[in-house]
Amino acid sequence: MPSLSIRTKLFIAILLACSIAVTASLSFVHFQFRYTYLEFVRQQENEHLQQLKTTLVAYYARHGSWENLKKDRRQWFLLQRSLREQTETEVNDLPPAPSLNRLTQFDVRRRTVLLDADHQLVQGIQLKDPPDLEYKLEWSQHIVGYLGLYQRTGFSESSEDAKFLEKQNRTLFIIALMTLLGSMLVAFLFARQLVRPIQRLRHSTSELADGNYATRIAKVGGDELGQLSSDFNQLAQRLQQNEQARRQWIQDIAHELRTPLSILRGEIEAIQDGINQVDDATIHSLHQEALHLQRLVEDLYTLSMSDSGALIYHKTEIDLLKVLKDSLNQFESSFQEAGLTLEQQLPKDQQALIQADEQRLQQLFHNLLKNTLRYTDAPGRLQVKYKTHGQMAEISFQDTAPSVPDEAIPHLFERLFRVENSRNRLTGGAGIGLSICHNIVEAHSGSIQAEHSPLGGLQITVKLPLKTLTKKSNRG
Repeated sequence: MPSLSIRTKLFIAILLACSIAVTASLSFVHFQFRYTYLEFVRQQENEHLQQLKTTLVAYYARHGSWENLKKDRRQWFLLQRSLREQTETEVNDLPPAPSLNRLTQFDVRRRTVLLDADHQLVQGIQLKDPPDLEYKLEWSQHIVGYLGLYQRTGFSESSEDAKFLEKQNRTLFIIALMTLLGSMLVAFLFARQLVRPIQRLRHSTSELADGNYATRIAKVGGDELGQLSSDFNQLAQRLQQNEQARRQWIQDIAHELRTPLSILRGEIEAIQDGINQVDDATIHSLHQEALHLQRLVEDLYTLSMSDSGALIYHKTEIDLLKVLKDSLNQFESSFQEAGLTLEQQLPKDQQALIQADEQRLQQLFHNLLKNTLRYTDAPGRLQVKYKTHGQMAEISFQDTAPSVPDEAIPHLFERLFRVENSRNRLTGGAGIGLSICHNIVEAHSGSIQAEHSPLGGLQITVKLPLKTLTKKSNRG
């Protein structure tokens, strides 16, 4: 059996709720109307009893006893019929009703009883239980009798009151039926309108699954469905960006691998054709291109491991300044050969203890120093500064010209991003080093940012959380 659609379920739920509400309202109105009408009839009967009481007292005053009335039952009926004109009434809150005598004359006669002063039956039918309503009949300050009425508990099927109530019930039923039909129409339209954005979302999701990441949904309203549409659009946009990044990533990797492979192929084919000789220079050139390929593959592997969170970090308590100084000392000769000056503005008698992986921090500093070596014109210089802000250590690398365009600065830490200007020379890397630096810093709960250097080049600032700061002793 196929499952019901959301629109059908909504339609059934709304219709069921309306049906329950209409049924409950109809039952309440029916009960309230029946109860109100019963009270209305009882009030009329009470008024009838009051008027009959006056008539009977006048009768007793004229005859001095109940003997004639006790013997003549027809006279008893005539006394009650004489009250017809006096008991006709209308109630504003209910439909106009005939007089009590016209509606329930026989029923009231049957339930009315006249007793003498000793509670002996004069006229009517005396039941085992006393009447519900009983009025004293007094004349000349003496009790001469009692007038009683057994109140009804409902309406008999043959009574005019029951027919009147049945007519009202039919009217209520017709109103309830029309209300349910209207509810069905409203439920159908509302369910269709409510499901329409879900259908659009389903259709767009299918397109998204087929690879159409450009699909979008028009946001309608500010409810949960509107928020869901907005979330879907954000998801589609993110997937589109990731797909573009993936394609660009593949293109950049292919480009980076093509260049050294082309050089290697050209060198080898030249040797095969006898153009080049297998000498030390040729072997050195081939070896350099192989090393370049190896570095590129290692960088790609390191970056992929870092992105997936699989890069292992062995964090211990180390001195950040010591690791930084060791890295700078290792690159002094390389900077001198490149015609660059390496300036260290670091405290001499201070430790900066940090919980970190020493090998990864060395990789971070080496990549930043190599970045300056590759892109800074000679003669030039690099200033490495250190300072603290609370419990954060800040290390800045400021080099001289050339710099990068303003629009390129936000993208420097993206994978395989390289600036197409003077900082992207043939000696440059593949644009992976800064991405690795970004991941290493984030793994140590720090931050890294790039901006223009006051020296005319690029400034990269690294911030890492410190564990504690201590002063070294100068004694000994």
